[in-house]
Amino acid sequence: MAEFRHYILTRFNTGLYGPNARARIDPREWIEHRIRLFTGITLPSIAGQTCQDFTWLVLMDRQTPDPYCRTLEASACRNMKLIFLDPEQPRWLRDFAPGRYDLITTRLDNDDAFHRDTIRNIQDTWRAEAPHRAKPWLIICPFGLILDLADRQMWVMEYWFNNCPTLVEDSEGARTVHRWQHSEIPMDVPRQYIQDKPCWLQVVHSQNLLNAIDSNNPQRIVHKELPGKLEFLRHFGIDPGHLPPA
Repeated sequence: MAEFRHYILTRFNTGLYGPNARARIDPREWIEHRIRLFTGITLPSIAGQTCQDFTWLVLMDRQTPDPYCRTLEASACRNMKLIFLDPEQPRWLRDFAPGRYDLITTRLDNDDAFHRDTIRNIQDTWRAEAPHRAKPWLIICPFGLILDLADRQMWVMEYWFNNCPTLVEDSEGARTVHRWQHSEIPMDVPRQYIQDKPCWLQVVHSQNLLNAIDSNNPQRIVHKELPGKLEFLRHFGIDPGHLPPA
């Protein structure tokens, strides 16, 4: 069996500052709201994973004010590392372990979460499939939950091109799962699916630019006939009684 290293990649606030900033509101308002979502939803879900054999790289804008960096560093779980991006990207790839191995990279947004067994399930899938797979290949979890934070309502969601794919590739010359937009991954990249449970949580909140409960995307199906109880968020490491405000 080949050796592997598993990295979760989260862009926290890259591109927030500068002339082409992606946020439509004041950067301070954006980051303060996003830190509340990140520390209340995303971070506990990763800290509570039943498999801790991974490194979580949180990609930060170099211009992030120090107080916000200190807040994130103080709340970080043991696997989490803040990476400050330089103009000559992708220099952050140097943070991967040296040597040749199967590099597993999983994309996670800064306001979403994983079921506590998701990392274990991904690595179990790698163990089962790697001996007879040519790299690169993908591991996709098509089922998750979507939470309307304002209304405190949640449903099962089916999205086969969702925003948390996992890529398996050779560590030498790696480009990571970020080489593509998640919805634009070429169809000729082989896929293995994990379909036995909702593996991820998407959160709809006041700062969403694209995410919403109702969508014109026919590939993104919210099963409103399958509502979820907020108590199930405990399986994601999230306390349903202390959700951040929308």
